[in-house]
Amino acid sequence: MAIQTLITPAPAGERHRLRKPQPGPVTLAIRAMRQTEAASWQARQDQEERRALAALRARIAAQFAADAALLERVGA
Repeated sequence: MAIQTLITPAPAGERHRLRKPQPGPVTLAIRAMRQTEAASWQARQDQEERRALAALRARIAAQFAADAALLERVGA
């Protein structure tokens, strides 16, 4: 049984070099878009985390202020 291949045998003394597939313009554009989308998604996540932390800090500060006011009334 013969082995069918699309690659011709290498001449004597030479090693066969495999061709590396070259990405085309569409593949490169898709990769660039995905990288941009990933970066913008990460930026949005960072902004949401900063907003959540700022809101948490504001609630903690308000609670401290309320507790301090209560202690002042009780101590007076």
